[in-house]
Amino acid sequence: MKSPENIQELIQLLSESSKTHYNTILNSFNFDTIDFKDFESWSSEKYTRNCIYKDHQFELILLCWNKGQETKIHNHSSEDCWVYLLKGEMEEVFYSLDNSNCLKEEFSQTIVPHQLSFMNDNLGFHKLRNSFEGQSLSLHVYAKPIEQCDFYCETSEQFIEKQLRYDTFKELISTSKETF
Repeated sequence: MKSPENIQELIQLLSESSKTHYNTILNSFNFDTIDFKDFESWSSEKYTRNCIYKDHQFELILLCWNKGQETKIHNHSSEDCWVYLLKGEMEEVFYSLDNSNCLKEEFSQTIVPHQLSFMNDNLGFHKLRNSFEGQSLSLHVYAKPIEQCDFYCETSEQFIEKQLRYDTFKELISTSKETF
């Protein structure tokens, strides 16, 4: 049976660990026991960012993607990011700056359900795109929470700082930790 208590279990595991253990936790956690429907919101205009949990250590965000929706090329403002694909298929494209400070594509990978991807600024920049014929659902863990990041503007060919926001914040989880 799928249960919201299992989200609490995941949050507890992440809360009690350092981010050096997040990879192991996310790879070994049974996400099939969680029903994310209460946290989902969908838009025909863009992918949505739906916050499940946030404290000073990390944030847990569910992203809902319709066919073809994608992020802009961006960094992670010195924070670490794990992406776990719950449903669908994603293409992740990695970029770096060359010696002339021009953005160049390095490589891409396909992410399938139950696969984990990791990103931080040491690896460069990336973008994610729903490459599935239907909807995709991905769970993102950011350690520490990301308040803003730099997005690449293709028109000006420059990075622009952008404040990040949630489409929904349905923190249905009661914890003893202070949240913002």
